[in-house]
Amino acid sequence: MARKKRITWTWQPDKGLLAWEYTRAGVVLASSDGPRPVGEALSALMDVVSDLDDGGQEAEAHRLMEEWVEMAWGLRHDVDPVVREAIEEACHEWWEAEAEEE
Repeated sequence: MARKKRITWTWQPDKGLLAWEYTRAGVVLASSDGPRPVGEALSALMDVVSDLDDGGQEAEAHRLMEEWVEMAWGLRHDVDPVVREAIEEACHEWWEAEAEEE
């Protein structure tokens, strides 16, 4: 059975804007504060992942990072080349780290 997603997001490719919310048990714990340029929105979500990891919530950080990678990889073809390169680099680093852990 698939786990329920923690991140809900809205992508506006024509404007390059991404909005997201991190929700647990129906409570919004963090958000992008509305649509933001995609690079900024993805960075803000990465900050949430880092904060969780630094706070000792490694399992939750891991779960959010999996969702971040899925989301970012899915929209990489609709962003400018600089953001696309950053997305691809971050995703490949994640996958390599995951492979090393297995």
